[in-house]
Amino acid sequence: MELRVAMSGRWSYAALNPDPGKQRGRGQEMACRFSVALSDHGDRFGQATSRVCTINMCAPMGPRIVEWTQRTTTKVSSPLSHGNEEERMIERVHGIDRHKQFSTISVLNRQGEEVQFQGACREFGKYVEGLGPTDAVVLEASTGSFWWADQIEAKGAKCFVVDPRKFRIIKDSWNKTDKQDARNLAKALWVHVVTGEFGIPTVYKPTAVVRDLRKLFAQYCLLNRQIATHKNNAQAIFVENGVELKKEAKSRLWAPESGLEVLKERNVSAASRVCLELTLQVLWKVAEAKERLAVEILLAGEPLKCQVELLISIKGVTPLIALAFLADVADVRRFRTLRKMNAYLGLVRRASNSGGKSRPGHITRESRKLTRTILTQCVHHVVASSESLDRYYRELREKRGTGRARIAVIRKLCGMMRRMLLSGEQYRWMDRGLYEKKLKQYERVLKRAKEERPAA
Repeated sequence: MELRVAMSGRWSYAALNPDPGKQRGRGQEMACRFSVALSDHGDRFGQATSRVCTINMCAPMGPRIVEWTQRTTTKVSSPLSHGNEEERMIERVHGIDRHKQFSTISVLNRQGEEVQFQGACREFGKYVEGLGPTDAVVLEASTGSFWWADQIEAKGAKCFVVDPRKFRIIKDSWNKTDKQDARNLAKALWVHVVTGEFGIPTVYKPTAVVRDLRKLFAQYCLLNRQIATHKNNAQAIFVENGVELKKEAKSRLWAPESGLEVLKERNVSAASRVCLELTLQVLWKVAEAKERLAVEILLAGEPLKCQVELLISIKGVTPLIALAFLADVADVRRFRTLRKMNAYLGLVRRASNSGGKSRPGHITRESRKLTRTILTQCVHHVVASSESLDRYYRELREKRGTGRARIAVIRKLCGMMRRMLLSGEQYRWMDRGLYEKKLKQYERVLKRAKEERPAA
């Protein structure tokens, strides 16, 4: 099946069915967003009327873009008058499908003609060295994409990182190969650069500080899970031996200085004793690594010190919790509304509205969950700082349960933190003495960590 589009004035098209006697799709809107953008602005590519865009279509349930090429009889005027100065300087567009071992690269000039193609570039670093201010590069979001984007931008080139799940020209393709992906990326970026009106689904690129914090917090959460696993394993072994540990005994067991004494006082089998000793030793090592990692997080977040000092004015919010929120959100100004930020943090319920009936669901767990997980630890402290919050939490807990009430308070807390960062104001119900204590402790930890780092 083939789709031919004439580029004279307004775009028109006809979908050619394999059966010559049937023809469908004439005069209808294209299903693909990419094609709609071309339909709206096809007359801006120049004055020539003999240009034709051919799109190969292959789908049993309807047209899906597989590949598209363009043949022109006249050159596109370059540079065009749209866009900023950087976009008008761009002369080459690079579409790169990057993999671990090699990268597939398609390069288009200002007229949309492919001037270079590399099926397997194994020295991508050398290729980046040859880029300059007249180049625009597009990559798919994957592991290492942000690092390569920094290297590309350091050479003066403009870099775009697209979301492959939202870039439907690749996601819905039936002919998905490295060659086609690279060419489709290059052609989409070329249309964006030349017309200035067709957008590509780029992802937000955090700063280097935020990316470092996210790496450290990912390791921090991993250590937390390992600690929980080892504790559950130790308790299961005690239960299998008929030993019931009280709360005080558990606290002494997890402490390195008294854990072995608690173990000696309990009557367990020889095999269980060996397993418990090994589990406790690993647990203490992981707990020690977690404490060290917490200090490293505070050091890595020192460039965000002003925001941290503002957020810790909330009772129950420590510098570590404040940095977790800043690492997840990065820049609160990129969210137009509070609901969008809460949806990004996984604090908004699913909604299903149909036929005048609303069926609200549970919160989505497909977004960032660091803030939601860590703020759960300070909910009771935040509630205790305000009578209105305490009353709101208690009433909602009686009606909907503890879990929903906790999430509702976290939503309110995120809203307060967002407003504080936008306005620069401290928490309204701040405990001045507690705030000064947290601030001094934060400064003391940073100072001690800086002194120990050169020695280490």
